[in-house]
Amino acid sequence: MTSLPSGQPLPTAHRRLLSDLADLLDLPQLVVYGGAARDLLSASPGSPKDVDVAAGPLSRAAGCRERLLEHPDVQEVGPARDYWIRMTEPVIMFDVLWRGMTVDVNFLDDLGKIGHFDVECVRWEHPAGTFVDPYRVTGRQTTDSFALVSPMDAENPVLLLNRLVKLSAKYDVDYTQVGELAHLASELVEAAAAWNSADDFHGTQADAAHARAIATSVQRARDGRAFLQVCLDSGVIACRNPRLAEALTRAPSAVTRLARTTSPDSFWHLANSLTTDRTSSNSRS
Repeated sequence: MTSLPSGQPLPTAHRRLLSDLADLLDLPQLVVYGGAARDLLSASPGSPKDVDVAAGPLSRAAGCRERLLEHPDVQEVGPARDYWIRMTEPVIMFDVLWRGMTVDVNFLDDLGKIGHFDVECVRWEHPAGTFVDPYRVTGRQTTDSFALVSPMDAENPVLLLNRLVKLSAKYDVDYTQVGELAHLASELVEAAAAWNSADDFHGTQADAAHARAIATSVQRARDGRAFLQVCLDSGVIACRNPRLAEALTRAPSAVTRLARTTSPDSFWHLANSLTTDRTSSNSRS
């Protein structure tokens, strides 16, 4: 088994941001992880638009959020939400706006379970002021691919597929053209199509998250129309929304119209009208 690299000192600007977050949240220990943790180390320093923070234990979530919302420089961004990682690890998450960026705070008991793909697993650690890059992704000049590093059968496949789609849009990766990633995408599409859960989070909320992931990813991608076409051709849309996939296949111009939308709401308003139009047409024929 390969040992993980030891913590390396954070650059001064990054260490200051980490310390400021710890002071804001009034927590003795936390980690910054995910896209911002990796991207800020890979590129020139700057102010991130959003930062993912993990802290524990789970029982401190409510008190931390209450203190945050009393802070004069903090704005609420929606209510606290419950979710699960690896199917069994409960998480309480809430977002706040601070210094022009969204801070996504996640409370859980086992911080070792955060991160599903290698590019999400860089961690800044407070109070050590160090970072850990277990898959050595900060040294890459470009992000041409990424890899799943958590067990596929230990997670809801719809949620894993959502992460794959969002990362592909962020890093401008055509997941159908990259060897192991293409195979993983195919497996996740098949598993997501077969997924059925009576649980609210793993069923209803997972489908809602899938819808958001498609809309936001198409609108974030460098070429939204091409990205939406990839999602359609690869089965990412059909696996949870076969009616929309059928409507887009029958009317290719609708792909262009959807890709031109500028918000998730406008994307799904148009998408729903396409499926409604198709249903009405079938009922008349």
